[in-house]
Amino acid sequence: MWFEGISAQSGRGRIARGGNAPEDLTDRLVSAEREAGFHERDMSVFERERIDLEYRVNRMEAELEALRKRRLEAYARWWNARDDRDRALHVCRRLRRRIDRTRRKTGRE
Repeated sequence: MWFEGISAQSGRGRIARGGNAPEDLTDRLVSAEREAGFHERDMSVFERERIDLEYRVNRMEAELEALRKRRLEAYARWWNARDDRDRALHVCRRLRRRIDRTRRKTGRE
């Protein structure tokens, strides 16, 4: 694991070998704190990016929802216009047949 190198056992081993343990530990502490600071800065950059992307995704999802609604409304308008056209064509056919029957009855063609 990542923390195995900093166990109490390894610290005692350094003291037993006659190393300068407090200074070594202090150096390791400073290095670890510096590394933690780098990661902390990286995390804040990544968090800002995540927040920005979350905002953009939400905005795009809302836009997509609006476009889907407009698409359905456009289709409904097209469908209604098609129905109106079919009704008008039906009336035209009926009126033409009536005109044709009337002309045949009166002998005018």
